[in-house]
Amino acid sequence: FLNSSYLPPSLPQNWVLRAWLPRVPRIASMESWFRMREAQLGFFFAFFCLWDCSLCWLSPDGVNYEVQALMDIKEALRDPHGVLDNWDANAVDPCSWTMVTCSQGQVVNLGVPSQGLHGTLSPSIGNLTSLQTLLLQSNDITGPIPTELGKLSKLQTIDLSDNLFTGKIPT
Repeated sequence: FLNSSYLPPSLPQNWVLRAWLPRVPRIASMESWFRMREAQLGFFFAFFCLWDCSLCWLSPDGVNYEVQALMDIKEALRDPHGVLDNWDANAVDPCSWTMVTCSQGQVVNLGVPSQGLHGTLSPSIGNLTSLQTLLLQSNDITGPIPTELGKLSKLQTIDLSDNLFTGKIPT
């Protein structure tokens, strides 16, 4: 436990043992305290890293990019039947909203077919970077098809039929 080679030569070995023995419980308790703190900090760090994953989708203003994109889409459309009424600009994430489907916390499907929507499709659609399916058929949406659709690399299914869009679907 104590190596006499660490002792100053002028002190007897007995004296060092008496001086160290009362401190051993304190050192042990300090070590356990540090281990406990280390475990707590490790847990906090792991929790923060997992929690911080949700922050990667936040703008500098603290708004989820997907929430903002969907709110821009909603604002560009008139919704006579109120199907988008539960879309809330103050929401943390849009995964519980009607007409929106998420996977792993990201919007993958947006389907609002045959709802009598009027207006234009916001270019903010391009901020739904995990979007796989976009179904807007049989509405009265007008205007150009946003070029931002072309940057949605995960988009597999798109139906814009029976609307009044102009232009081509970008690739």
